[in-house]
Amino acid sequence: MTNTLIQNINYLDYKDSNLSYFDLAVRIKKDLDSVGYIVIQNFNVDTDNVEEANQKFLELSELIGTPISHDGNNKIIWDIKSASKSKSFIKTYSEHSHEAELHTDSQYSFYPEDYFGLLTLKKAECGGGVSSLLSLKNILKTLTELENAKSLIEILSSTDYPFIVPNVFKKRKEDKVEFNYGPILRENEIRFRVDTFEKALMHKEAICSTAQIEAYQILKEVILNNSFTQYFYLEPKDLIFINNKTMLHGRSEFSDEKRHLIRIRMNKNSE
Repeated sequence: MTNTLIQNINYLDYKDSNLSYFDLAVRIKKDLDSVGYIVIQNFNVDTDNVEEANQKFLELSELIGTPISHDGNNKIIWDIKSASKSKSFIKTYSEHSHEAELHTDSQYSFYPEDYFGLLTLKKAECGGGVSSLLSLKNILKTLTELENAKSLIEILSSTDYPFIVPNVFKKRKEDKVEFNYGPILRENEIRFRVDTFEKALMHKEAICSTAQIEAYQILKEVILNNSFTQYFYLEPKDLIFINNKTMLHGRSEFSDEKRHLIRIRMNKNSE
């Protein structure tokens, strides 16, 4: 990987914090709103005891928001590990070991979740699997420096883009393809993923204007080649929570098929 790891990451060492789960959740929610993410180091789990790790992760997540299902089977905790035997035509990033370019989760959903958390059980030992983060704030900062920024943002905000739903998350398994539509930008929100949009364009049902595609291509360039992107490793027992509306995340390719993270998606609790 050519990018240098950047160490100005928003870390909190749980072991040294002496925080209860309740107080930790308060800190996490504060940082999700102000920074967009937080990495909790040395979370109190035994990474070899997956059942216990799931339970503690879920207990903390329930204090942050309302955990939601990943699929039609009401699966709250989702494994992130390479599934080389998967025969899905449209694989999601959690199923493969290739590069996951910067994206938001569930951009193919009618209402993408507000937050999600990732707990690292097993880090890739091959040197790959480097995590990356980029904020909507810095995307807009870069975008607004362009000469035609106003018209680009207008198109990205006021027109619907098609996103194809990965097979594993389809609501109707019998359908060959499934789409959801929505603007890429909303007020203080973004939904973005390269492959689910570009694969959607392969189907005649997914119609976009030339102006939409040109605006997307410029945004894609801004996102994938942005000097504000942060790079870092998630170590075993690291627990990252991300604001899915204001932060993009990604990871580099890896070859160690033992790499294993678990994910919980959450919506904000109604006040």
